[in-house]
Amino acid sequence: MKTYIVRLIALLALLVLLPVLALAADFAVVRGGRLNLREYASSTSRSLGLYNTGSWVRLEGQAVNGWWPVRTMDGKTGYMSGNYLTFAATGNTGVVRYANGGYVNLRRGPSLDYQVITRVTSGTTVTILDASYEWNYISAPTASGTYTGYMHESFIDKSTTTSTVTTRNGGKVNVRPGPSSAYKSIGSLATGTRVTVLLKGNGWYQISGGGLTGFMSTSYLSGTGSTVGDNTGSGGGTSYQIAYVNNPRSTQVLNLRETPSQSSRSLGQYRNGTQVRVVSYGSTWCEVYVGTRHGYMMTRYLSFDGNYIPPSYPSYPSTPSTTPTPPPVQVITPTPPLVELITPVPTATPPLVEAITPRPPEAGTAVSLVPSAGGGSAINVYSDSSLTSLLKTYTSNTPATMLTYGDNVCMVIVDGQIAYVSTWNVNY
Repeated sequence: MKTYIVRLIALLALLVLLPVLALAADFAVVRGGRLNLREYASSTSRSLGLYNTGSWVRLEGQAVNGWWPVRTMDGKTGYMSGNYLTFAATGNTGVVRYANGGYVNLRRGPSLDYQVITRVTSGTTVTILDASYEWNYISAPTASGTYTGYMHESFIDKSTTTSTVTTRNGGKVNVRPGPSSAYKSIGSLATGTRVTVLLKGNGWYQISGGGLTGFMSTSYLSGTGSTVGDNTGSGGGTSYQIAYVNNPRSTQVLNLRETPSQSSRSLGQYRNGTQVRVVSYGSTWCEVYVGTRHGYMMTRYLSFDGNYIPPSYPSYPSTPSTTPTPPPVQVITPTPPLVELITPVPTATPPLVEAITPRPPEAGTAVSLVPSAGGGSAINVYSDSSLTSLLKTYTSNTPATMLTYGDNVCMVIVDGQIAYVSTWNVNY
């Protein structure tokens, strides 16, 4: 019996000394300066050590009169005042907001291309099931029942902090059950995954994303920003940097890749001057959004100072005529006089310059929206003439009515509303 008790005590000591064996635990972070670890739950008891702001501690039980039993990361146990500890936020709810009130569409997938499941009234509180990407997977109550689907984060008010998983080689990063590499991995998240930051401490963040909740080293997290509950439907709350496509050859396009690899699938091709939002910067690849499309672009083809080479289109040589040129002797024939040879006779056929330079369409002319050369199959229309605020995406040959024609931008009526579209996307 004595031997059994000795072995049991040794086993318990081993479990205490090796946090790597712990499957789950609650943690807190010291705030407000150097905090005493007390021997007992009292400010008059002996101090076992001082811990700086940002230090992680593991909660060993429930608070008693405002004092928490804790274990510090250097293995000491004692009590700390809850007035100087920060605990993890839940961050799993949000409120649907739209600039003009009304409804917001809940879709079957993370894109405007997916079917609408239902419409959610502005002001509805929803549960955020996964906020790993710009399209949040949510559960929304409606008059006809509760539905799950995807909604763009610009329509959801949240009071949480977000970050992006970042590595140099585009690999995966371990998520651990505690703020130390001594804890075994409970899973991993790929580069580019958006996560919600639940609690910040020295060297480690407690995060939630990609179906995992745990801890990740801050050396693999970037682009940390906060959403503060003031979205108006015109943009997301995640911090990002604006850049522009800037290919040294102005006639070429830049691919938006599904993953940070030149062999991955192209999600679209974009000409110089296209504005993108960079949520994660790397020396070779940047994680970006073009409108609502998420993917990766090569860093060297992006400009971050607002300057870019204007786009141009390749010129192709005209096909030579198969009709033989009359010999010069026919031109200098004295009869008829030379002046008659160079004075065209008026005919019903309009001059050649009119045939190859069509007049711009007037207001009220029926036109159709088509993809530009090398621009993918979708046509983006915008709510502003600078083509920065995406309004909607249409398929080829969508009918529209011309209001104002410009060399670069046209104002049209499509689906009963005024919109702006690149002149290269208008066919008339």
